[in-house]
Amino acid sequence: MSFCVLFFHFLSTSHFPGFGIACHLGVLTGLPCIGVAKNLLQVDGLSNDDLHKEQIQALQAGGDTFPLLSASGTILGMALRSYAKSTKPVYVSVGHKMSLPSAVRLVHSCCRYRVPEPIRQVRTVIFLLQLKGDGGSGSL
Repeated sequence: MSFCVLFFHFLSTSHFPGFGIACHLGVLTGLPCIGVAKNLLQVDGLSNDDLHKEQIQALQAGGDTFPLLSASGTILGMALRSYAKSTKPVYVSVGHKMSLPSAVRLVHSCCRYRVPEPIRQVRTVIFLLQLKGDGGSGSL
């Protein structure tokens, strides 16, 4: 099996100190990586305050975004309304060998629901393995 891009279900460059698991594994494997999270990682000036909630409300259509700015004004990632019926954004950050606009476009193109399909499918397999009594330790 060969992979083109790895998705990680958490943020990467917005992770303290700006080098999360998607960055780390991207460097180790040489593969492009993207971090995607359902919840905002509140670091370096990012917070789920009233301004952030207003920005979320302004996301009107699937594909709408706003930047996640650090206290110094650096863009750490993007909030993305992943599909039209979603009321909550996902948070996208680059991991390795990927620009932020490309990462956002790729994540959006993989969303039938709020969470991108590659992540949803892996979570489903893990859930089924846990139900089976395997504890999620079986091979994919």
